[in-house]
Amino acid sequence: MALEAVFFGHVVIDTVVKGGTRWQSLGGTVVYGALTALRHEYKPAIVSKVGEDFPDEYLIFLSRSGIDISYIRMVRGTKTTRFRLAYRDSERELTLQAKAENLGLLDAELVDLSGKVAVVGPVIGEVPLEVLESVRSRAALTAVDLQGYIRTAKPREPVKLVRSDIALGALSRADIVHADAEEARVLTGLEPPQAAEWLAARGPKAALVTMGHTGAYVAAEGRVLYVPALAPEHVADTTGAGDIFLTVFTLERARNLSVEEAAAMAAAAASLRVERQGFDGLRDRWTVRSRAQKLLEQVKEVQAEEARSV
Repeated sequence: MALEAVFFGHVVIDTVVKGGTRWQSLGGTVVYGALTALRHEYKPAIVSKVGEDFPDEYLIFLSRSGIDISYIRMVRGTKTTRFRLAYRDSERELTLQAKAENLGLLDAELVDLSGKVAVVGPVIGEVPLEVLESVRSRAALTAVDLQGYIRTAKPREPVKLVRSDIALGALSRADIVHADAEEARVLTGLEPPQAAEWLAARGPKAALVTMGHTGAYVAAEGRVLYVPALAPEHVADTTGAGDIFLTVFTLERARNLSVEEAAAMAAAAASLRVERQGFDGLRDRWTVRSRAQKLLEQVKEVQAEEARSV
């Protein structure tokens, strides 16, 4: 039986501004996740909502890539979620331009999740907790990217990170959670190793806190692991690296790999991703596995200080 993964959240259209150049691209956790799942020998589906402005060629691209798009619904009279990503030196300003309609219980419950992996990747709060709870109750393994639960913005305003009860509520409704270092700091008030420990103590089986080129911390099974970043040959594009880390860790844990092995695979996939522009950075599982072997022996347990209450 083929391994299957279902991704919940908004498909996004990004306008990227960098070095005086502007271009439009397809994005969102669900897109990077589903395309990654394909390369890791899973059959992916996306559950999402888009507006009337969503280009047909993007749907064709996703479908021809091998993704089940039958659960992507176009809502008339609405717009697709759009962000403007403006890069200045090493800084990035993220501005919300439009937001599509939230997912509802019916959207989630139309999908049979028996025996499947579910990755919930909201980008701007579009997956309510009741939807997440429904997904978790039916899927074999559920992972959540917390970013969408701590982002806040009105259309045409920069996105801000704000600690929220919704984000805290997501912790008890997922098996695996992910946040980058800044997001984790906003949510917990702690540095990455303590933040990972704090998050894992509040419901999930594993908490991932990624730090870009400085590595990641993974709290699971009563331990905190430091996962170094494998230096890429060169950096072309870092977009989606966190989405790929979460997706690969989750898919490999569903295959019953150890926490260390899954973390090494996730870090290797993320390092390969940044070497190429766009979706060209998504590599097949065996290429990732080869790089992960070099990294596995460097994954080590650390003694994080006891996470304090926030």
